[in-house]
Amino acid sequence: MNIDTTINNLPILTWNWLKINNVPFSYSAAVNAADSTVAGTLPEGVSYKADAGSDTGAYAGIATGVGKNTDSVFSEAKVRTALITAKKNVHVSAPVLISFDQADRSSTASAQIIRAEEGSSVTVIISYTSPESASGFQAVRTLCSAGKNAYIHLVKVQLLGSSFTQIDDTGTFCEEGGRVEVTQIILGGKETYAGVAAALPSYRSSFKSDTAYLCMGEQKLDMNYIVRHTGRKTDCKMSVKGTLSGNAVKTYRGSIDFKSGCAGATGNEQEETLLLSPTVVNKSIPLILCDEEDVAGEHGATIGRLGEDTLFYMQSRGISKQSAEQIMARAKVAGTAALIPDETVVTKINNYLDKAFAHE
Repeated sequence: MNIDTTINNLPILTWNWLKINNVPFSYSAAVNAADSTVAGTLPEGVSYKADAGSDTGAYAGIATGVGKNTDSVFSEAKVRTALITAKKNVHVSAPVLISFDQADRSSTASAQIIRAEEGSSVTVIISYTSPESASGFQAVRTLCSAGKNAYIHLVKVQLLGSSFTQIDDTGTFCEEGGRVEVTQIILGGKETYAGVAAALPSYRSSFKSDTAYLCMGEQKLDMNYIVRHTGRKTDCKMSVKGTLSGNAVKTYRGSIDFKSGCAGATGNEQEETLLLSPTVVNKSIPLILCDEEDVAGEHGATIGRLGEDTLFYMQSRGISKQSAEQIMARAKVAGTAALIPDETVVTKINNYLDKAFAHE
């Protein structure tokens, strides 16, 4: 497979010299299909198909954050798209767990569709792990479709090896009263390209995302989050928190797009970035597009170093500067990890952080 394109495109172009409209991506190697196998027992009230087959056509119109320019990765690998369905009016109590344990030098692609039928609710946790120093490539595409008054909580946890490249592409769609929440933890890999696109076409549909990351050393993280409001009284909230150290590079694009006809819609996006090195590169573009008068959109960003008052307080209690920085960096991840309803997954996150900080 050979791919040379741009991904994570903004919904509208801004100044080229900012170099934030999109990100170039190229890759040349064979990519193998990987099945999205459910770990453990499938919870009651959930159906699973390893290959959705022709059923995928019903979800083909769901836009994703990374974008269509990576379609060839999945088609050339002949990926079988798994279909996970929460049945009508069933509130699934236990999360559905999907784990990808990547081998060193592996190159894989996989895809999932999560469907919550009318009145149902389900949580799906997808985790990615590999040996600590492993290299390789992984592409994942996840589509979420929430029916009328249905709820989906999608959790993605990336704990890949230090030389991995990952594309994590997500798209969501909500019917009337439907809601999708995406919780994302990004800690591993050498290069991570993450994108989430949410479509809110129906009355009182809503979307919420909580993202936490830690970029250290030479890591690169590129994110693109887009919420498109077309339905009346729709709502979105996006939160991104993380820490940069060493020579890390991070780009965040957060777009709230109020389309004509979405009267009464509301949107809010917030970003918190802690900078622990003078050589990090941080780019952020919170974007609100408005084609409707009766809407309310807010965005805010807190970007900077550890405050002198905070540092003095901690040092006066015997906490070194390095330990203080680690405490603050861990706190940004811990707050988001607390939203994950699985103690085993949260423990893996904490263990990963322990190892990452031990190498500093």
